[in-house]
Amino acid sequence: MIRRYGESVRPWLAELPRLLDGLASTWGLALGEPFADGNSAVTLRVSRAGTPLVLKVSPDPAVLDEQVRLMRLYGSRSPEIVEAGAGAVLMELVDGEPRWPDPDRFAALLRDLHAVPDPARHARTDLGAGVANFFPRFTPLGPVTAEHLRRARVLADELVATQAAPVLLHGDLHRDNLLDAGPRGVVVIDPYGTLGEPEFDAVDYLLGESDVSVRLADLISVTSLSPERLERWCRSMSPLIAIGHLRQGQSIAHLNDYLDEL
Repeated sequence: MIRRYGESVRPWLAELPRLLDGLASTWGLALGEPFADGNSAVTLRVSRAGTPLVLKVSPDPAVLDEQVRLMRLYGSRSPEIVEAGAGAVLMELVDGEPRWPDPDRFAALLRDLHAVPDPARHARTDLGAGVANFFPRFTPLGPVTAEHLRRARVLADELVATQAAPVLLHGDLHRDNLLDAGPRGVVVIDPYGTLGEPEFDAVDYLLGESDVSVRLADLISVTSLSPERLERWCRSMSPLIAIGHLRQGQSIAHLNDYLDEL
């Protein structure tokens, strides 16, 4: 969280125990164990009157408020919101696990997420602003060079400038934001709410594992996504995803072709 917010987040972190105790008292909660550390919020298991729930608190209340608004738009594709306040939300504990779904289930998820009407009214930002925001967060690491990042940014700007009709994107569909909930389908958390073309939401899915070409072919067969646009977005985002993998000690061998193409 310090890497995400800077040193200014330290006072909030120091007050976190008191904040959690206050929410527990106000909402009648028994506090449980935290989930794996995130970089923008603290999330933990709680219960109320014997019902297991999830409590999430953030030092950025405006962003969390936007996430709550977007999750309500998604209906059953997101956890039910039980309570919401400044910088805090209490929500359903989804019976599912974070993992990549098969192509049919992922395609059905994209169709539902991208069907939100009047997307421009609901978007928190647009893809151009998103690109401008997240590229500076990444610096060269390992085999990913400054030139990779420069060329990737040029390609991303070109793709933004030539988009087709935009939809409301989740905007951050990496594996940990996808919960496979069995018969209910795939449920998403932490939406970013970006206005842009639908191909962007499939990039993490395609580049998240080593079988990129198989995933691409399978997803194209069950969606109306553009293969050419998907390939170009994958090329553009490959340095960022590679850096994310390297930070976690994961292999980037499956990304080398995209990096070479840059």
